[in-house]
Amino acid sequence: MSDVLFPELPGLEWDLTKAPSFNTKIMTSINGRELRASYQAIPKYDITLSFGFLRESKGRTELQQLEGFFLERRGAFDSFLLKMPDDHQFDCTYIGDGYTSIFQLYKNMHTAQIPLSHSQSFSRPVNPLMWNKRPVKSMWDGNAQKPMWNKATAGVTKNGQVILSEPLEDGQTMSISGTYYYRCRFKDDEQQYTNFMYKLWKANKVQLVGSLGNKL
Repeated sequence: MSDVLFPELPGLEWDLTKAPSFNTKIMTSINGRELRASYQAIPKYDITLSFGFLRESKGRTELQQLEGFFLERRGAFDSFLLKMPDDHQFDCTYIGDGYTSIFQLYKNMHTAQIPLSHSQSFSRPVNPLMWNKRPVKSMWDGNAQKPMWNKATAGVTKNGQVILSEPLEDGQTMSISGTYYYRCRFKDDEQQYTNFMYKLWKANKVQLVGSLGNKL
């Protein structure tokens, strides 16, 4: 299981497909009553990408990038990370309770929240706009003797966690945004490319199996 990124190539067409699926065991009794058991909390996705053109030359171009990436993964053997077009931006809001300093990133899906397991890591101040650039001026919070320009930071790890240098105060909110990835593998052990013009190729179906978790 590697964290290498699927190459972003310019020939990607708009007819990208994504089909979420679950794993449910359904048992039916003689009278027709069903008993269902869910074996999967996070959906898997069948993803199909189409590349209208892949340039070929002696240098490193799109065909060599895509085919080389497939060969390095040994087909369906090794997994990788995919930055899904138009589906890779998280925007999470958390409310403090005075002691929690680690939060899980999530993706909003209507009324559901799907936990994210792969994200672009970074660290930043919790609220840099509250910092006072004039250290001679004191701004204190009541009798708590806590300056409003404290140096608290929030870091996002590559496994989808938000880690604060100090907990959010009770009722305090924090919003954070960034990039997340799908954990994917190639669906099959073979890949087809079509040469439709001199040094121009296309790949009509690059089929992947993906998940927002690690169940691959």
